[in-house]
Amino acid sequence: MIKFDIGSGDRKLNGYYTVDKDLSVSADYCLDIEDDIAFSTLFVDGIDEIRVHHLLEHTKPENKVKIMRLFWDLLKDGGVLDVEVPLFPHPASIQDPTHISFWCRESFWYFIKDNKFGEAFAKRYSDYKVPLFEFIEDWKRGEWAYGIKLRKKI
Repeated sequence: MIKFDIGSGDRKLNGYYTVDKDLSVSADYCLDIEDDIAFSTLFVDGIDEIRVHHLLEHTKPENKVKIMRLFWDLLKDGGVLDVEVPLFPHPASIQDPTHISFWCRESFWYFIKDNKFGEAFAKRYSDYKVPLFEFIEDWKRGEWAYGIKLRKKI
């Protein structure tokens, strides 16, 4: 099973390859999530699971669809995307000056199959190739963080 923790920092989870753009954290791969060319050339056989906890808020807002598409492209059919972000408008989502992209539970509706927001968004912006995942589960960590698991299902 191939599993990646993208934006891992110094954290080393058992069974996961680590990916971070910061050379100083000694990740298995030094790659920038916003540079999809680097990712797409390395992992052509597909990934079973992508874990991305507390990274999306550090990416450019205009890259939200691009990044979700990258995850879709990297995952095998049936692969799982495990995301956690600071929950907007909690202060934790905006207090860090490097948090430049804000997410709430409803932000993910635009990337979920059988959801009126996702279906309409994907149709309206078909040029962006909006990926639509299957919903698995979601959770809140206190009042400040939101997590969601999605599955790529063709």
